[in-house]
Amino acid sequence: MADDSISGKWKLDRSENFEEFLEEMGAPWIARKAAAKSSPTQEIVLNGDEIEVKISSMMSNNVMKFTVGTEFETEWSKQKSKAIASWEDGKLVMKENGANGEVVTTRHVEGGELFMIITTPKGVVCKRIFKKCE
Repeated sequence: MADDSISGKWKLDRSENFEEFLEEMGAPWIARKAAAKSSPTQEIVLNGDEIEVKISSMMSNNVMKFTVGTEFETEWSKQKSKAIASWEDGKLVMKENGANGEVVTTRHVEGGELFMIITTPKGVVCKRIFKKCE
């Protein structure tokens, strides 16, 4: 079941294990350091089962448009992968299968904050916590 509370524009407040996540995904050292210092915004638009996620930072802009339950293609660091999204216990769960294996990204709101939790194939758990923009 969709949770409309994730809709809106969010700004990164804090992260845990983000550089470790980037390292496992093959990002070069300099890119990891720069990304760790950036404070991206994330805008999530829900329109029934159609979802759009816009992530903007000083390093890049990325837009994902997909329909829940339908496989779609994503691109991260010039690597394409197949993904599928679903709602599980009010959380938006996206499973991507790429060159490094399956990466699972979960988004949900708790205590007024958007939690984006990314789990890598080797078990690194990265947490990115966002605050709603005014």
